[in-house]
Amino acid sequence: MSGTQVTICCGVGGTGKTTTSAALALAYALSGQRVVVLTIDPARRLADALGIGTLDNMPRRVPLEGAAGTLDALMLDRAATWDEVVRRRATPETAERLLENRYYRAVSTRLTGSHEYMAVEKLHALATHGGYDHVIVDTPPTQHVVDFFRAPDRVRGILDRSMLRLLIDPGTSLRGVAARGALSIVERLAGERVMGEIREFFSLIGEMSAGFRERSEEVATLLRSGRTVYWLVTEADAPERNDLLGFLGELRERGMRFGGFLMNRVQPEVPLGMPAADALERAIAGLAGADEALRALYALPEHARTRAAGHERAARRLCLEGGAPVWTVPELAGGVRSLEGLAALTPHLPPAAEPSYRSGTATWR
Repeated sequence: MSGTQVTICCGVGGTGKTTTSAALALAYALSGQRVVVLTIDPARRLADALGIGTLDNMPRRVPLEGAAGTLDALMLDRAATWDEVVRRRATPETAERLLENRYYRAVSTRLTGSHEYMAVEKLHALATHGGYDHVIVDTPPTQHVVDFFRAPDRVRGILDRSMLRLLIDPGTSLRGVAARGALSIVERLAGERVMGEIREFFSLIGEMSAGFRERSEEVATLLRSGRTVYWLVTEADAPERNDLLGFLGELRERGMRFGGFLMNRVQPEVPLGMPAADALERAIAGLAGADEALRALYALPEHARTRAAGHERAARRLCLEGGAPVWTVPELAGGVRSLEGLAALTPHLPPAAEPSYRSGTATWR
């Protein structure tokens, strides 16, 4: 594999993970790198965050005026990725027969786990042949990203040659006789044509099994290498520490490199500025509910200070309990809706920013 660096953003849903992935990608592009960001979350929010309309399975350039680097983006289409793999790895004749096989079409669109494995295939292609310095991966919510890690091992099991041979030609051994009996029952239920297509699929895919296993081993090595770093994204108002710390434990158990926590939507510590009381009262004089509105406005600075203090405590706890640094990303008024909004986040994220809080120190920046 090339020296491409890989960043994988993980976390529960609703924490701004997709936006954070896009902002990280933009930060590295602004630093002068050739970057691509891949989302395997089917929610399709990445294109909105980048302000470039729809995304598909091929990298699309994000226009960055004056940037030292480049930024591409794409969204995983598992069926299209299956087709790419078949065309790239099989002979033209085998590829044509596979692409016309009905069972193959079902596998490429509906087989459980195929989405995660095709994400692995796409990551492999981008990291080895894409010509990028950095690949950023936006994963599904935490409970599903574990499947992403397990995909290489699962595929090696599915494409084991002994299993394929047993289906294609059970033979006369005791195991083969048992398999032949089971297959005959399935054939009576599904029909001879369906079983023929299933056997053809496994026969054809078997020709590619060595390549599948080789690449799955390469990606498994990449996911555990020093070139790959994992970030856990959380939200300041709901850090969900149990979910995050449990997932962090799994990362460490698998020997994967952890970069730290990225805490989104943090209340700025600077109190909100308020106009003079008499000027404020004159501005809303005569309006319905003026007294109630004044009380609410006067309470805003204290509310902001209280919220900021709560976010600081949450970040401190997360850092100490997780034993890892925390980067705090401020909440933007109106949220992130454009490339300019993403750019406003980049000064608070790697590689531009140092962590806001490090484990073992008592200094809060």
